[in-house]
Amino acid sequence: MLSTEYYFNKYFLQLSVFAFPWVGSEEIAKDIVQDAFIVLMGRQDLLEKGEPVIKSFLYSSVKNLAMNIKRRNVVFDRVRNQFNTDRPDDNDVMDNLINAELIGALHRELNELPEGCQRICRLIYLEGMKYEEVAQELNVSVNTVKTQRMRAINLLKRKFLNIFFTFFTF
Repeated sequence: MLSTEYYFNKYFLQLSVFAFPWVGSEEIAKDIVQDAFIVLMGRQDLLEKGEPVIKSFLYSSVKNLAMNIKRRNVVFDRVRNQFNTDRPDDNDVMDNLINAELIGALHRELNELPEGCQRICRLIYLEGMKYEEVAQELNVSVNTVKTQRMRAINLLKRKFLNIFFTFFTF
């Protein structure tokens, strides 16, 4: 009866090469072969059956272990890809937070504008209407619409510059 060490020295290289295509890593392939020999050491009954049986057992064990690792890696990759695509990174979260706060502040400040500026801005920016359409809707001239829009923008600029300087001055 030959020892596990004999079979290890004789088949380790071939079994490692056999495992490599499934796992794509020399180190993992070697680990798989070592695991197969650990299983063999626990099966003393096989050592009594001769080299053809042991060789077949080792190749089957390596194949099964390699396939298990390959299947596990496929699942891990799928989960990792799902996790990475669905989960925004910290920069995205911060950008979304800033955008939400900015839009909220813009709506609050829009509500504080004089009535004419407020209505014109809502029609142009929120409803997507053109100057001519707004002028027709409100029964005013196109120049009045443009003037009120510029007045609103200037008021909003001043308010937002004040907010900006309040938060970002040291």
